[in-house]
Amino acid sequence: MFQNFQRVIENANVIISTYEAEDMGESQQVDPTRGTVAFGSALFGWAFTLTRFAKIYADKFKIEEDKMIKRLWGDNFFDGPAKKWKNHDKPDAGEKKLTRAFA
Repeated sequence: MFQNFQRVIENANVIISTYEAEDMGESQQVDPTRGTVAFGSALFGWAFTLTRFAKIYADKFKIEEDKMIKRLWGDNFFDGPAKKWKNHDKPDAGEKKLTRAFA
């Protein structure tokens, strides 16, 4: 799912940059880590942003929200037994792959 979302966001940013006027000020491109992307389902009645989850998990992990946002998006995985963040899906021990932070 993460890779599908990432591809859609990149495609949207390509279109935005193609038609973006220079007199619009700062860039109009969207980025989940800046809170300019919302994920949701009208069918099931839910929506969220990474900034919302970062606030929740920053308290849980006792780290700053900015650091948590960067951990939630991208190639970041949490190894629960080792209680470590990693940039690959291979655990220290065992055969089970780690779950992507976004998932």
